[in-house]
Formats: sequence, C-alpha cells, structure tokens
Amino acid sequence: MGVKRSLRFPAIILATLTALAGCASTATRLPEISAPDLLAESLLQESRALEVQSAHRHRLSRIGRRILLANAELCPKTRRDIGVIIHSDDSYAKEMRIAARRELGVLDRPSIFHVIPNSPADIAGLKQGDVILIDEKAVDATDKALQDALSSERAALSIDRDGQRRTITVEPQTLCHSRLRLRSSAAINAIADGRHITVTTGMMEFAQSDDELAMVIGHELAHNTMGHIRKVIGNLILSGFATRYTRPFESESDYVGLYYMVRAGFDPDGVETFWRRLADVDPRSVNRAKTHPTFPDRYLRIAAARGEIRAKQAAGEPLVPNFKADAEGE
Repeated sequence: MGVKRSLRFPAIILATLTALAGCASTATRLPEISAPDLLAESLLQESRALEVQSAHRHRLSRIGRRILLANAELCPKTRRDIGVIIHSDDSYAKEMRIAARRELGVLDRPSIFHVIPNSPADIAGLKQGDVILIDEKAVDATDKALQDALSSERAALSIDRDGQRRTITVEPQTLCHSRLRLRSSAAINAIADGRHITVTTGMMEFAQSDDELAMVIGHELAHNTMGHIRKVIGNLILSGFATRYTRPFESESDYVGLYYMVRAGFDPDGVETFWRRLADVDPRSVNRAKTHPTFPDRYLRIAAARGEIRAKQAAGEPLVPNFKADAEGE
C-alpha cells in the first residue's frame, strides 16, 4: 500500500507542473528595469512615506494635546503628561522597520521621537533620541512606571542620551486620559474606544485646517468622556441592533466636541463646511442615516452650536455644554 502511494506522487507533481505551464501570460513585451533603479526607488518611497507619516503624527499630537490639556477639568479620567512621542521598532509595520531605523533612528527600545513645542518636555530640554529610564528600564508613555513618576508636581527623570546618563527635572501637566493614535489607512475616519482616539492618515489628509482636525479630535474625545461606547453597545443590544439609537450620540459628540475645540483656542468659524466636502466624497450620506446622522443635519447642528458658544463668549459665561441635569435643577 505504501509503495502504491509513493508511485502516485510523481504523477501529481507532473499534473501540477503541466497546469502551471498552461497559465495565461502577458501579450506584450514589458520594458526592463534595473535592480539598482528598483532599489533606489524603493528607498525613496520608504523615505517619503515615513516623512509624511511623521508629519501626521506631529500634527495629531500638537493639536490633540492642546484639546486634552484645555479640557482636563471636564474629563472624568485624567493622566499626567510631559509632551513627548515615544517610539520603538514595534511602533512600525514589520515591512518598514529597517527603513524606520535608517530614516528615523528608531531603536529596539523606547526612545523619544518628537518633543511637542512648548510642552514640559521641551521646556526641560528633553530631545529626540533620549531614552527615559525607570529602574534602568527604558519606558514608553503608557508605562505605569512612567505614569507613577509623573504623578508629582515635579519629576526627576533619568535619561540616556547618546550613552550618557543624566537627570532632567520636568513639571508634568494633567490631561484628559484619552491617548492619541495614528492609523495608516486611506479611509477618512476617526475612532474612539473609550481610552484612545485613533485618526487615520486619510482623515489627516482630508482635514484641511488645524481647526477642522481639532473638531474631529474634539468629537472623538466627547465619545470617550460622555461614555458613549458603553451606551451605544447597550442600546444596540436592547433594540435588536437598531442603528437609529446610536445617532443621538453622534450629534452629542459634535455638540460637546465643538466646545472642547473652542476651549482649546481653536476657531469654529466655518468648520461645518467639512461636512459639505465630505458629501462630495460620500454623497450617499447626504440623505442616508444609519449609525450616524446625515451630513446636512451635522452641518446645521454644528453651525447652531457655534452660535450658542459665541453667545456665551459675548456674555462672559463659562464655555461648558448645556447639560439636561443643569436645566432640570433650575
């Protein structure tokens, strides 16, 4: 029996090779390209991609941190922060890690990639490439050890800079707890999950101004601070997954998020045109409302919320959203 099985293998292999030989081929003679040219172009595209991605990360952190800082008193959960982006090999896709080491100097351990201008880290003199050490271990911004070190008003951080140890004292600031993340995707999208705010590279490209991006970040922060993720899941389960019960939370996030961006010093004038431009890309959402309101609805509600905010500014009133509980208590 074993002999018969072994005699069948050559026939199977021969049949496979015959099938492959019969696969369709191109009808034209393609121009030749050289290996050096292909390598050079690959290096160029890797460099450009990392440069663009780095610019997006810097912009997202610069704008997002302002919003997280300005609204800390309104956020139910907060954290301490000094204003740095920390990266390591694991921050990049496997296919881009060699390029990241070459172009960005990324290490196999966490190190500072970017210092946000005018942040505590910038004022204290921290620099790109510095490695923050806690008990001789390199840590990133999400490490509990680093968060514990930043819990006091002044923190003495041990760093490794070009192989030299030194101590730098920083004065951390209190921010909303949500953390900012960039996702490489052409989709024009931003996502909140209760703890993070994730913005796609497609959204970074689409948001024409810092004010528009601030509106997007404010919207996602509102999802987190207002507990929408838990409420949406509960409504979907109770309603048999009827999506109309998720739409009010999107409108509330637009409303609360506009307050967040204005409190951070961004200009709300004209930001609602974002939804007209998005309608050019996704015209179905002009009249179709599933999990989100229609674009005309969002355009008009944002304009109305801006009018409310401007009236409060003119009257010298606190820039705080109008909560139902406040009205019921009057």
